[in-house]
Amino acid sequence: MPVTPPTARAEDRPKLVAAPRAADQSAPAPGGHPAAAATPVAPAAGTTSSEPPAGTSWLVRRPRRSTLVSFEVFPPRPTADPDTVWRSIDAMAQAGPDFFSVTHGHSGGRGVSREALRHLRRTTRTPVMAHFTCGGTDRAGLERSVEQLLDDGVRDLLALRGDPPLGAGQWRTPPGGIGRASELVRLIRDVERRRFGDGFRPGTRPLSVSVACYPSPARGRDPEADLASLWEKQEAGADYAITQVLYEPEDYASFLERARSEGIHIPVVAGLMPLTNPKRLQRMTEITGVPVPERLTRFLTADSPEELRHRGTAATLSLIDDLLDLGCAGFHLYTFNRPDAALTILEHLRVRDAAREYRGRSPAA
Repeated sequence: MPVTPPTARAEDRPKLVAAPRAADQSAPAPGGHPAAAATPVAPAAGTTSSEPPAGTSWLVRRPRRSTLVSFEVFPPRPTADPDTVWRSIDAMAQAGPDFFSVTHGHSGGRGVSREALRHLRRTTRTPVMAHFTCGGTDRAGLERSVEQLLDDGVRDLLALRGDPPLGAGQWRTPPGGIGRASELVRLIRDVERRRFGDGFRPGTRPLSVSVACYPSPARGRDPEADLASLWEKQEAGADYAITQVLYEPEDYASFLERARSEGIHIPVVAGLMPLTNPKRLQRMTEITGVPVPERLTRFLTADSPEELRHRGTAATLSLIDDLLDLGCAGFHLYTFNRPDAALTILEHLRVRDAAREYRGRSPAA
């Protein structure tokens, strides 16, 4: 499924202003428990700090030397064997992705997500990002939830409006709550200021806040409204955006061009599914409204599970290479807690990064 991408100018290529630093996540001390973080010191009123406080987000400052790759996972379902789920996630953690993002899972509760975040911080050195949604409580409750995450050492949040509860139909703002992701970004930044002070220079904020964006044509979505919403989230303080699942590099390129023309300058990380399970792809279409391209459906027609795995992996790596040629800022993989395809993709990107580094060396180096 290769395409011939338009040439991306260097100045148009989005770069993450930040990058993972596992040491910033209070790395587990001997015995597997996180070491106590130093007490953050806020800048004095009216001053500007050149350094983030202790225990800050790993996504705040360090420039990247390799392609950013993150894995999205969800807590064990009530009917699942938790040990099996955690073994799969531990296998992904051993490979050293830049970070995990943790969804609310099938139960949809903040409590189960918080327990999963604690488990990851306790048992791995991989940084974690919490999904954080508007639903289920009022503004004060949301603020308390942010404070609890900060107490747990989480410094990275994905701010989402969230979906309505099952069977609820249209989204409804909770009484006394908020109903837009941009408002949620502002709320998180308000808590950040109260907790750490103000006056941090760009790129040194204690927290990183990411948001969602929607580059692919999807059932029921208005592209212009989506762009306007992304601009609002940027102005509210978002650091970068992660796309809904996409299958076509042209969709990413077109979206990025339109976003930049509208003054949206934050990096845009591509959200991808490993293309190895047609049933899961169909389920994702039902959830997101993003259709699977017909040529991909045909390509994934296989006579055996092994052939399907090979074809799906090839299609995924082809899409990634096309997106990298467009200057993509990084990749967020929707793993469904399945490690094999995610680890193959991570290995491919590491080999590609190493080859790029080798090509950049002079013969005398």
